[in-house]
Formats: sequence, structure tokens, C-alpha cells
Amino acid sequence: MTFWKKILLTIASVATLATAAPECSGIEEGTKAYNNGDFERAIDEWRTCADNGTPDADLFYNLGNAYFRNGKIGFAIFYYRSALRLRPNDDDIQHNLKYAQAMTRDKVEDEGEENPILSGLFKAHHALSLKAQLITLLAIFWLIALIGIAGRIVIGEKAKNVCTGAIFVLTAVFCVIGSSAAYKIFVLEKEICGVVTAADADVTSAPSDKSQTLNTLSEGTTFEVISEQGNFAEIRLGEKIKGFVKLSEVGIVK
Repeated sequence: MTFWKKILLTIASVATLATAAPECSGIEEGTKAYNNGDFERAIDEWRTCADNGTPDADLFYNLGNAYFRNGKIGFAIFYYRSALRLRPNDDDIQHNLKYAQAMTRDKVEDEGEENPILSGLFKAHHALSLKAQLITLLAIFWLIALIGIAGRIVIGEKAKNVCTGAIFVLTAVFCVIGSSAAYKIFVLEKEICGVVTAADADVTSAPSDKSQTLNTLSEGTTFEVISEQGNFAEIRLGEKIKGFVKLSEVGIVK
């Protein structure tokens, strides 16, 4: 199956949301509407659940699909990116995001062939969610503590050496997972991106309606968010574009 056929099949189908926000009745209603081709209704139902519930990757992913099928590329990219923030290693989300981004006018140049070493490190980094990593760190901490106690109780040099070796290995694993978790927390706190959800968005020199227009970004363009100031967001896109856009014309992926 070719890459593009896989993309189209992925967008045409809707993921099962039985486990996503089960307390929201709009999940099931939205799924029925989507499968019947009523994408506006699906969007209304799922957005109500998304706005009133806990962030969920499956829900965001399906909202992206619904917006894409409804012809709203900006919102599709926004929700694909929101889903990918929660599940960075998901192939379906990555493929649909790339497909949607290929349809925008303001395209970022391809970075070239993917480095297999960096790709492997990226996948290892995102193999576990942040929550799973924190739980794993807690479990390793108590395991180290128990082995440390056992090392003082056991009799025999060999048994003590085994305990010492186990503590060394677990400590190394703890440090690796801890570093990955710390970086994820840093990214969640510091690195914020935004997407143009309107037909276009003016980049102005100051956070004011009366300020000079520097550039205009088309629907679906993704940019870095530096800060939010009132009804505006300070943004940066590459080395050439920096200024302010109206929050009403963009979506901030948090």
C-alpha cells in the first residue's frame, strides 16, 4: 500500500472512541454523525466533549479528520498537532498531519533525509508517555530502596555484589528515563506552537489593530508561539517572520 493510499484510508475512517472520555455522550453521537458523512455535526459533538473534558489524543485525532473532511485545513492541522502532542509516536497522526500540511500554501522546506540514529532516539524517547515514565520512575525508586535494604541483610559476598550490580543498573535506567521525562516537561512548559485556523492571518508589528502589517500567513501555517499578550500572540516563523497575530485567527496547541 502506497503512502498516500494509507493516508486517504486513515482519514476516511474514524478511530474507536469507546475509551475516550466515556462520560461524554457526544462521543457516540459524533461517531455516528461522522460515519454518516455529517461532519459538521460530528465536529459540534466532539468539540463539546473536548472543551469540557480531559485532553484525549483519539478525540483530537478524530476532530482533525472531521475538519479535514469538512474542508477546514487549519483546524485539521491544529487538532492533529494537539493529538500528536499527547501521543508523539503515533504513525496515523503523523501521516495525516503531513498530508494536511502538504495542502497549505506556506510550506516549510523539507529537512532532508531522516537520520536513522536520531529517529531511533526519538522513538525511544516517546515509547512511554510522561505519565507512564513518572510511574516507572517511582517503581524503580522503591525497587532500588528494597534492593539496598536486601543488600544489607543478605549473607555472602556474591549476594551483596549482585545487589550492588542491580542497584547500579537500575540507577542508570532511572537516570535515562528521568532525563527523558524532564525534557518532556520542559517542552510542555516552554515549546508552544500555533496554527492559523482562519483563511489567513496578518502578522503585525505590535499587538494592536492599528499596527503595521508585516506579513500574511495562510490557513494551516504552523508557527512558534513566544508569548500571549491580550488578544494577540507573539509569534516566530523561521528567521524572517516575527510579530503578532490575533488569537481569534489562530489555534494555540497546548
